[in-house]
Amino acid sequence: MGMTNALNLLCGLALFLYGMHVMGEGLTRASGGKLESILESLTKSKIKAVLLGAGVTAVIQSSSATTVMVVGFVNSGIMRLSQAAGVIMGANIGTTVTALLACIGQGKDAARAALAHSCFNLSGSLLAAVLLPWFVRLVEIISPKGPELEVISRQIANAHTAFNVCCTLLWLPFLPWMVRLVCALVPEDR
Repeated sequence: MGMTNALNLLCGLALFLYGMHVMGEGLTRASGGKLESILESLTKSKIKAVLLGAGVTAVIQSSSATTVMVVGFVNSGIMRLSQAAGVIMGANIGTTVTALLACIGQGKDAARAALAHSCFNLSGSLLAAVLLPWFVRLVEIISPKGPELEVISRQIANAHTAFNVCCTLLWLPFLPWMVRLVCALVPEDR
């Protein structure tokens, strides 16, 4: 049974990577510059990029799917890392919608966990959006070197990882305040 699961995992990963490759090539051929200009206008400012990522992720309920689309856009040359980073920050906000929907009808602890998740991602994404040029530079520093199109997928993955690590490190000293905040927002019934 273990060997079958490992084989399924490898086959699934191979199909996923192949699908990203095919999507990137298809986007390059199909865009004809139109998609590039649309994405340029939708990600012209940091706020627009964050809102785009949040909106798309909230609708499709998957930050992973949003990230795959962004990687496809970047690999096809119709989006830059600075645009992609804003959309990824927005995807981290949009993914909180899933947790908030999942806590509906559940107990107080589920609501508090969803709220803590939302506070964590919202505050981290807003901070990263404000510091976006420096955040992009950090991602470039920790990523492999080479032509942008050869390393962009790794940079996007590193942006997501760096976001979560930095947010965790920033929130650690403030955990008691977060607990008080979510307990105040979702109080015990008396």
